[in-house]
Amino acid sequence: MNFDAFFQEELIFFLDVSSQEKLFQQMFDRMHRLGYVKDSYLRALSEREEIYPTGLQTEQAGVAIPHTDSIHVNKESIGVAVLDQPVTFTHMGMHDQTVEASIIFMLAIQKPDRQLGVLQVITGLIQNKQLLQGIQQADNAKEVLTIIQRFSQEQNV
Repeated sequence: MNFDAFFQEELIFFLDVSSQEKLFQQMFDRMHRLGYVKDSYLRALSEREEIYPTGLQTEQAGVAIPHTDSIHVNKESIGVAVLDQPVTFTHMGMHDQTVEASIIFMLAIQKPDRQLGVLQVITGLIQNKQLLQGIQQADNAKEVLTIIQRFSQEQNV
């Protein structure tokens, strides 16, 4: 799998939003306008997040990995959002706990058999304290992309 191919500079966001809904809306708007996702993606994403939350607390930061079924995707991609202020997500697998997420990896995976592999690579990525810190401190999309590409090359994914 060529992990780099999922990331595009145009899908790296620096956002100041106050809620999960606003976060999803802003990321969806650009991903949809650029043809990555279908009209149905936003609703499906929100509905899936309600049932299967995606918040994860790492040593460095709260992270979320929202995603939905491949039928809502036109072109595979991963949107990355660096938030000015964290947004509350329910913790993955622990419905009674929340995570204040400041880094979001929004998956748009077209081939269902790839989703697990992509999630595994992202899990490795978010466990890298220096990498997350680099993403949080990045000044622009190109910097974020370079950090992710470097990780991808080091991990050979």
